[in-house]
Formats: sequence, structure tokens, C-alpha cells
Amino acid sequence: MKKRNFVQEENIEKVEENIEVIEKREVEREEKRKLNFIDGEACFELNDLLKAPAESLGKGNFGNCYKAMLDDGLNVVVKRLRDLKPLSHEEFAKQMRAMAHLKHPNLLPVLAYYFSKEEKLMVTKFASNGNLYNRIHGGRGTRERIPFRWSGRLSVARGVAQALEYLHIHSPLPHGNLKSSNVLLSSVVVLVADYALASLISLPIASHRMLAFKSPEYQSHKRISKHSDVWTYGCLLLELLTGRPDGAGLGAWVHRAVREEWTAEIFDLEILAQRSASHGMLRLLQIAVRCCDKAPERRPEMSEVVREVESVKAGVELSEDEDDFSVDQSYMDDSMSATPSR
Repeated sequence: MKKRNFVQEENIEKVEENIEVIEKREVEREEKRKLNFIDGEACFELNDLLKAPAESLGKGNFGNCYKAMLDDGLNVVVKRLRDLKPLSHEEFAKQMRAMAHLKHPNLLPVLAYYFSKEEKLMVTKFASNGNLYNRIHGGRGTRERIPFRWSGRLSVARGVAQALEYLHIHSPLPHGNLKSSNVLLSSVVVLVADYALASLISLPIASHRMLAFKSPEYQSHKRISKHSDVWTYGCLLLELLTGRPDGAGLGAWVHRAVREEWTAEIFDLEILAQRSASHGMLRLLQIAVRCCDKAPERRPEMSEVVREVESVKAGVELSEDEDDFSVDQSYMDDSMSATPSR
């Protein structure tokens, strides 16, 4: 009788252990079905995002982006990540948290993420004034076009340089995909997006889509590095200076113009019209050309680039009739870039 009771008790213990394991797994599955917030308590649920009115913001290299307008008035961006390499929930979560722990005034903050077999989402803050690509190129030749003035372009150049400098110090990975559509404009600051996502994308897809993979060193040696980010930053400066989209041939065209001394034809007419811009434009062009050097080892470090761009910015003296805050103030404020703590 005692032996039977002992066996029964042993079986009961095993059943209880199995129940605990099942309950733990169910809790883990439930957690995986939730939005995972990086800092602090959840301020909205996955269902809130699914029910919220959504506006498509376009399709990027890493997936489609949507603006979600929540009931409390908060606007966020949901990026549906696609073409990722095979990742477990733990690997994906680790990468999202590593990305979120990179904190700088000129980096777009990650708020939350979601992982399932079918869907991977990243939730970020919403930048109210669109992206740099549209600011440079949108509305050209129309009455609605508001000129993008020199001081504003310098503020963007400085903010992006500061963000890259911070990433190169605090992240083991290069940005890998810096371009004007990944530079966002809020009402007070310029924000660099899509940093630290390169490691999530399979190499064959990344090599076709990401800008750093178009750098000279990848074409010759099939590798990218932080020097490749410097090259993409130089391409961004050329886009700011010329007003031309960064496409095939822009860098070569600028180098030819410099070599043949018809430099004045390089610059965007919107900034050529500003008397205060002439000296600074030439200095920024020199920085851009150095950043785009074919030899990675000859390109400057981003810390040096930051100092040089800050020097150009400090040398801008606006006359009363060229006050940048009189037009399009949200893109011109000096607070669009912030000095990082080094």
C-alpha cells in the first residue's frame, strides 16, 4: 500500500512539473505575440496598431513603412521588415535591443518590436517633416517649392555627421545604408534611420540594395566597413550641394567638374543665389570629395568630418535679408543637430 502511494505521489509530481513547463511555454508564446517595448511600460498594444488608421509612407530596402495614428493622438511608424536572413526570436530581439540602446539626438529612436514566424515589425517615432530626399528634390519647378537654404543644408550635414560619428564609436557595425531617404526631418532635429539593420539582411540581398555595397571597395574586394559609411556620407553631401539625386555618375560628374575647373556649375541654384554661401559651399565640396576618395584609407574619420563641417557652419554669417528662420524654419533650426557626448 505504501509503495503504491509513493508511486502515485511520484506521478503527481511529474504531472505538476509538466503542467509548469506547459504554462511556462504558453507564457513565452504569449510574450512573443506581444509588442516588446524597449524602454518603460507599454503605452499601446499590438491591437491598437492593427486598428489604427494607417498611411503608407513608402517602400524601403528593409520593408514597407506605415504611419499609424493611435487613439491618444500619438503617431508612430511601423516598418514591416522583409527579406531577413533566418533568425530566432532571441536573435531578432537581441538585434532590436542593441539598436535601441544606441542613443543619440540624431538617431531615430526605436520604440518597440514584434516577432512572429510570419511577421517582423519595428516601431519607431514619427518624423513630422518627411525625409531629406523629398526636401531636396520635391516640388522642383513649382510655385509650392520652398527653397532649401544653405544654413538648413549645413544643419542637416552636421547632424548626419554627428550621428555617424557616434555610431562608429559605439556600434561594431557600419550603418551600411546611409542615403537621403533615410535622413528624416522632425520639427526640431534631423534623424538618421535604418542604422544597425545591415546584420539582419542576407548578403546577396544587401549587396543589391544597400548603398554601402556600391562603394569602390565592395566593387573590388567585396567588403564594406565604416570607411564605406564615410563614402556614402560624401555622396549625401554631393546631393545636398548639387540638388541632383545620388545616382550613377553623380560622383564622377562632380570629380570631372572639379578637375576641369567649372566648379560653379556643380552647385544647386537655390544656394548659389545666397551670397553668404559661396565660401562654405567650396569648403563642403572639398570635404565631400575627400569622403568619396576611391581609396578607403585616404578618407577622413567621421570625427574629423564633424569638426570640419562644424567649422563651415560656424563661418556662416547671415545678413538680415537672408535670415534662414524667415522661411521654412522647421528645416533650418540649429537644433537639428546636437553635439554628441564623446
